[in-house]
Amino acid sequence: MFCRHEKLLRRHNEQILPMLDALYQEAGIAVRDTALIGFGAGPGSFTGVRIAASVTQGVAMASGARVVPLPGSEIVLRSALHADTSLTKEQYWLTVVPSRADAFYLAVYAQTQGSSLALLHENRLYTQTPDWLTQLPVPLTELKGLGPRPAWLDANIPFAGETENDMNAASMIEPVRQAHANGLSKSADMALPIYVEGDSPWRKSVIVAAPAT
Repeated sequence: MFCRHEKLLRRHNEQILPMLDALYQEAGIAVRDTALIGFGAGPGSFTGVRIAASVTQGVAMASGARVVPLPGSEIVLRSALHADTSLTKEQYWLTVVPSRADAFYLAVYAQTQGSSLALLHENRLYTQTPDWLTQLPVPLTELKGLGPRPAWLDANIPFAGETENDMNAASMIEPVRQAHANGLSKSADMALPIYVEGDSPWRKSVIVAAPAT
């Protein structure tokens, strides 16, 4: 396994291609030899997600590779499980990914065996504690939060950490391979960001023009 891992903050567009070039050189393979690509498809940073999708499309189109878009929330959770191998017991996770201001993406996963995950509630954007949290199979006190805690979130939910967790590409390898084995990988043109309903500060406007008399 060859890996490059760095928190780039706002330098994605400057560093991602040189990092990829270095990775291919270290592995001793050409871009055209790429067979499968997994990428963080969001929801998340508007710019970061689109850079990931466009680079994935470029490499996949050049090599004929298949692609697997992974939700950012799943990568956050799998990275945490990858970093702490003691987290193997069955439990429920609330993943929190920041959007803007006081808005956060929330999703819930059930960790069934080891690092096996089942999505119970897909990513949606919230600015207050959603009602469905009280309808989960476990009480809020047994739900474990992961990511930055929103100020408005129910205080009964314990968190594994109060800050954003580092994402690790190595944690994506097995789920990407499994998705491909299950026939869920896509063609290059489908390497697209995951869009969440309501995730935009823009609103449609309707303009009505009266005919001239």
